[in-house]
Amino acid sequence: MRKPALVVVGLASLLTLAGFGGALHRAADTLALARPLFGLIALAGFVAASRTSWRIGFAAVGLAALASVGPQLLPQSAGGDLRVYSKNLWAGNRDPAALVADIEAAAVDAVFLQEVSDRNVLALDLLRASFPHQHLCRFQWATRIAVLSRLPFDGTPTCSKQFAMAAAPVRVEGDRVWLVSTHLPWPWPYDNAENETAAETLLESLDAPAVIAGDFNAFPWTWRVRRLATASNTRAAGPVRPTLFLRQVPLPIDLAFAPGGGSLERRPQLGSDHFGIVADLALNP
Repeated sequence: MRKPALVVVGLASLLTLAGFGGALHRAADTLALARPLFGLIALAGFVAASRTSWRIGFAAVGLAALASVGPQLLPQSAGGDLRVYSKNLWAGNRDPAALVADIEAAAVDAVFLQEVSDRNVLALDLLRASFPHQHLCRFQWATRIAVLSRLPFDGTPTCSKQFAMAAAPVRVEGDRVWLVSTHLPWPWPYDNAENETAAETLLESLDAPAVIAGDFNAFPWTWRVRRLATASNTRAAGPVRPTLFLRQVPLPIDLAFAPGGGSLERRPQLGSDHFGIVADLALNP
C-alpha cells in the first residue's frame, strides 16, 4: 500500500516543481494552477515515506508550494486610495441592469469591464452618468475591454497591441495613475504568448504607477501573473477568492493589483459566469 502512495506523492512533487518553471516554458503555468492540490499531496509524503531523506524532500516541496499560495489567501488592509469594481460581463449577458445597480451601490471610483459585447454594451451607456470618462478597446478577434472612471482622464488612453489590456490615465489627489483593465486568454496549450507579451509591453511603457484588475485566466502565484506584477511594480490585493467555477472547480482568476496591494471582496455573478470583485487599493508601496 505504501509503494502506490509514494508513487502518487512522487508524481505530485514532480508536478509541483515543474509548476515553478514558468520562466522556462508556459506549460508550467498550467501545472501551477493545481499547485495547492499537488503541494498538499507532496506534504503527505512526510508521513508516507520511510526514508528520512525522502520525508525531508517531500516536506520541502509541499511547504514551498503552500508558502507560494498561502499569502494570496490572507486578508489585507483596505488601501483607501482608490476603489475599483472589476467584472467579466460574459459576452452573452443580455440584461446588465442588475450589474449596473450593483456597481452603483459599490460606490467605486472606476470600473474595469471585460467581455464587452454587442449584447451587453448597454452597460456602458447606463453607467455613463456616474462614470462619464470611458475608454473601450476593440480588438479584431475578441470581445472588448473597457475602463470607466468618475475621474477625468489625464492624457490619452491606450490599448495593448494584442488582446490583453485597456489603459487610461487619471489623477488621484494630484498623482497620475493608470487604470488598467485586463483580459488574458487561458494559458498553455492555447496560443496566447503574444497576448502576454503585449500586456507586459504596455505595462512597462506606462509613465506612472498603475492599478490593474480583470480576468487573468490564471492564479496569482503563476509565472504569468507574477511577471505582470513585476512589470507594473504592483502586488495583489487579497484575499483572492474563486470567481469562476469550471465543472465545479473553484478558480481564483479575477484579480486586482496596486503598488501597495489592498483588500478584495467578491460581488455576485449577476448574469455572468464570473463573480465580480471590488478592491480598495493602496497607491503607495
